[in-house]
Amino acid sequence: MLGWFLLLCALLFLRWQLLQKFLNLPNRGYFQYQKWHNRFYLGVIATGAMLGCGAALLMPFITTNVQIILHSALLAMCAGAIAYLSTSLRVYIAYMVTTMMPVTVWLFLQQNSDTYVLSFLYLFFMIAGWISVKRMNDLVNDALYYRYDNEILIDDLQRLLASVSSNNKALEKISTTDELTGISNYRAFRVHLEDVWRQYAGNKVQVSLIKLNLDYFQEYNAYYGQEAADEKLVKLARLLNEQIAHKSQLAARLHGAEFALLLPGVSCENARQAGVSLQRALAGLAIEHARSRVDVHLTMSIGIGSQSVAVDSSSRELLVRVDTALKLAVERGRNRIEVLEG
Repeated sequence: MLGWFLLLCALLFLRWQLLQKFLNLPNRGYFQYQKWHNRFYLGVIATGAMLGCGAALLMPFITTNVQIILHSALLAMCAGAIAYLSTSLRVYIAYMVTTMMPVTVWLFLQQNSDTYVLSFLYLFFMIAGWISVKRMNDLVNDALYYRYDNEILIDDLQRLLASVSSNNKALEKISTTDELTGISNYRAFRVHLEDVWRQYAGNKVQVSLIKLNLDYFQEYNAYYGQEAADEKLVKLARLLNEQIAHKSQLAARLHGAEFALLLPGVSCENARQAGVSLQRALAGLAIEHARSRVDVHLTMSIGIGSQSVAVDSSSRELLVRVDTALKLAVERGRNRIEVLEG
């Protein structure tokens, strides 16, 4: 038992070191998301296995009252992990099974009615935990995936009703073209993305997506005026169009100063190079931005993701990955590129 405790402490220390290494990653534009996710997944499995096996080894040497306390502690740890790991069903199930299965097997091997009841309670808790986390995971993901789409649909309905009451003067606002920049709007982007996914389903074609946002653009708009801000959005749309090399690729303005570049058949690294080219092109314009907190000129933050179009894959996974990458770029100081590999 002393050896087990020392090994558990060594494992927790190793995980702490990896966490510090993750938090101190150098300020680079290429973030190896999958690599660190795999390390976290293996660390969760190792920790759960150490806790579960340690509890099973300890059971024969303690009194019944202490065993009850230990059972309660294991159940509490698995229940408490829901709040931390429920965003990933796979990670939580791995932690729960590796933590609880060793004690469940030990209880079965005791071959008496009391331990049989306890072992079935453990199995019931694992099944209930799986169902609860799966439901929670679905609700969280659906909320993330559909919140923005629902807002767009409601806005479209309001525009449609307004256009009917005003002799259809606003119909072009809900077309597939952004009125200001002339490139595709959000609706056209989503339709095209789903078309690409259906076209390449099962072919494992790599689809890359770039999302970018002009840094502190609201401050730019307030300081230089709406006309100057609109002019810069049009220039950015032109820069995006210059990156289009195939008819299946698409540049779109999503909303405000957020744009997207959909690149079917383009690798993650080539998409990153395209992002670098966009940043350099914008820097070459040397657009003054007196209210920016990262540079004297107008800059952009970029999030990039890439995913193979497998049979069971979904375009929503790519959208969430790219949104996360763009959020990381903003949180880590803006005027940078973040990449999440799929």
